Amino acid sequence: MKTLALLACAGCLAAGQVCPAAEAADGDDEYEEVVVRRKKKRPAKPAAEAEAPVAAAPAAAVLVPAMVAVPVVAPAIPAAPAAEAADDEPPPPPEPPAEEAAEPRRLVRYFCKAWKDQDYERLWWAMSPKYRRKVPLKKFSKLFESDAETNGGLLDENILEAAKTRSGDEGVKLELIFKFPKAKHRFVMAVAERQPGGAFRIVESPFIPQDLDDL
Repeated sequence: MKTLALLACAGCLAAGQVCPAAEAADGDDEYEEVVVRRKKKRPAKPAAEAEAPVAAAPAAAVLVPAMVAVPVVAPAIPAAPAAEAADDEPPPPPEPPAEEAAEPRRLVRYFCKAWKDQDYERLWWAMSPKYRRKVPLKKFSKLFESDAETNGGLLDENILEAAKTRSGDEGVKLELIFKFPKAKHRFVMAVAERQPGGAFRIVESPFIPQDLDDL
């Protein structure tokens, strides 16, 4: 019975009424006071207060200076007309150096070295202008080429003596040694003529191979 009375009182308290069972029990010597406490619900926070939005820090604006294109103008290189004109000119002729042409013996040594090197153009320019007008380079080169077919070409020279010729020119007597072992040594006289200005040049003499077509 007490359990039923307690449940009835709890219902009355929830409704805000006086429990009749409690009044009936006022006359009794013994009573029980039942206190029912209701747990209050905490009010829910508004969504706006529950989670305050975190404001993102504004990104720092980075100012990049604009690249300005500056045109690069190459300096004009002046043309060298003098150099271009020099390129159009033919190279100087391979004449004997002044030191070699200043003395007949040295000129003969220079001539023999070009002969061993088969540099017939240098040989031709070591001849006097009068001889070069008479014998062109092509014919002059053929004299030495034909001579090399019989003796192999000049191997060495041996200067013996220098003396004046009957015409008053400078003569240099020498021995010519050829590459073919069976080729006989040739003893000849080279004649050098002084030119205007003092330089010497070789003139027609037994020093120059003979033209076999003229024999």
